[in-house]
Amino acid sequence: MKSPFADRHELLSILILLGLIVSSRTPTFGQGGAPRPGPERVMVAEARGKVVRNSEASMIELKDNRLFAVWQEFQKGEGDSDFFPGRLVAMTSHDGGRTWGGYRVLVENEPGDINVFSPSLLRLPDGRILFCFMRYHSFAKAQNKYPPASAFAWVSADEGKTFKPLATLWKEKPVTLCSATLRRLSSGRILLPINRDLSKKGQPDHWEAGIFFSDDGGKSWQEGSNWVDLPKRGAMEPHVEELHDQCVLMVMRTQLGAVYKAVSKDGGKTWSKGESLGVEAPESCPELIKIPSTGDLLLIWNASKYDPKWASHFGKRTPLSAAISKDDGKTWSKPRHLETDPGWAFSNPGCCFTSKGTVVVNYWACKYQPSGAMSNYPIHLKAALVNVKWLYGKD
Repeated sequence: MKSPFADRHELLSILILLGLIVSSRTPTFGQGGAPRPGPERVMVAEARGKVVRNSEASMIELKDNRLFAVWQEFQKGEGDSDFFPGRLVAMTSHDGGRTWGGYRVLVENEPGDINVFSPSLLRLPDGRILFCFMRYHSFAKAQNKYPPASAFAWVSADEGKTFKPLATLWKEKPVTLCSATLRRLSSGRILLPINRDLSKKGQPDHWEAGIFFSDDGGKSWQEGSNWVDLPKRGAMEPHVEELHDQCVLMVMRTQLGAVYKAVSKDGGKTWSKGESLGVEAPESCPELIKIPSTGDLLLIWNASKYDPKWASHFGKRTPLSAAISKDDGKTWSKPRHLETDPGWAFSNPGCCFTSKGTVVVNYWACKYQPSGAMSNYPIHLKAALVNVKWLYGKD
């Protein structure tokens, strides 16, 4: 007997009307039908077709309240997907990060290079947008385990429509960036956290964390006076933020069972020795940023158990969580979870605050394999939307 719902689309429409199917973008509701403040999770850029990875994004709010996002887009290559052929692409959102459009290529890969990596955006006092990124060159040029990189600063005077080259930070060195890390201090100095690899070709990589800084709006850059080193694989993927006393706090990915920290008392030129932040973590990237409305620090990281026996990265990169510090990083609130699926890894977060009080946290997501290793691809770019009150535990 033929089903009265032979048309699949008709059946789907009826189920939606009956409330049996709810869109993943629909916010949950509390008592009285009021929307809960978060997290609302959205897909920014799904990996599909020729694109096997979308990851490591930076976002900024434009003057017309749209959001502007730049991220890494990869096609399939050999080996680790970090070294697949890739470029930087961009889209905008008119609805606070829920939907995205206007796709375009922002930085194309150069012939002979591997890819373009690690976008960071920063609003300058004169209204322009500073944009930093790096290029991975050929493995044939490698003196260390990984290929050398060059880093660049571009600037936009038309809200991201066009960018013009402003400065070259360095050329073909074993120095790399992490995405969404540019910060401007109250003094006007711009900080760009960096890593350098101390290994030799054929050896395991070992990283130190440091800073490049600019005192003239990104036109010229200097390297800090010292580097932060740690045991095992070292101090990785540093992020920085200014404290109430104008000191600067750096947080780092490590293999030591915790997020680690270092402090600078001179605007990033010199750094203290690394020590534990007191926050347990696997080997994964932490994001550190100041909440504009309160001045408190926000840490976004994987609040999971440190497990040296885990198949990859000393533990699972789930859940992806957020915590607040009201005392410049001395203590942290109980984690609030942005993503919790144990079958997925969520990593390399960036954060954007909007004028409407929304917090947009971007991150990449990939499935865990049965072995416990993360999938090399596909990797998708996602975002979690919450309001500031939710970060403070106020549902």
